[in-house]
Amino acid sequence: MKPPLYILAGGTSRRFGSDKARAEYRGEPLVVHVANALAAATTAPVIVADRPGRYEDLGTPTIGDRTPGRGPLGGLDRAFTDLAERHPGKQWLLLVSCDFVDPDPAWVASLVSHRDGVVAVAFRGSSGWEPLFTLYHAAVHDEVRTRLSDEKRSLQGLLDGIAAASLPTPSTFRHVSTPAELRESALRPR
Repeated sequence: MKPPLYILAGGTSRRFGSDKARAEYRGEPLVVHVANALAAATTAPVIVADRPGRYEDLGTPTIGDRTPGRGPLGGLDRAFTDLAERHPGKQWLLLVSCDFVDPDPAWVASLVSHRDGVVAVAFRGSSGWEPLFTLYHAAVHDEVRTRLSDEKRSLQGLLDGIAAASLPTPSTFRHVSTPAELRESALRPR
């Protein structure tokens, strides 16, 4: 199974200081890098931004949050709505933030292989869940809506409250928050 890929790029990039999704990484915008790196393990990448069309000039369909400012949980809500519209009958999606450097398609395969009997599969390390590289089942959508209406926007809390499988975080799992981290990552060998 290759899940549809939804890339979150709706944040304000406060720590980054500019639009992180458009920051160049190894010759391409970071959000495009994520889509290209995961192309072999996913299908139909869609960017979830604060407004529709924001990144369509980069060649990837871009949908907008239903209600901007609701954080990643709001982005997941919008991804589920789009999944039902764009991929009728599909039940799983992969939600990834735009700030991953060199994401590995093998990570997706690992998540997919552990989906039986659960509604989400995520990596989990010593600091908790990694909810922004997670396989989610459409059955989670009602819980996402409930949490949004109750102003409980934590994806960590969502994963704690549903039947989620956890896998050890890969040693090469990296995302960036600042331009310096992005520059440093670009210098590392692949």
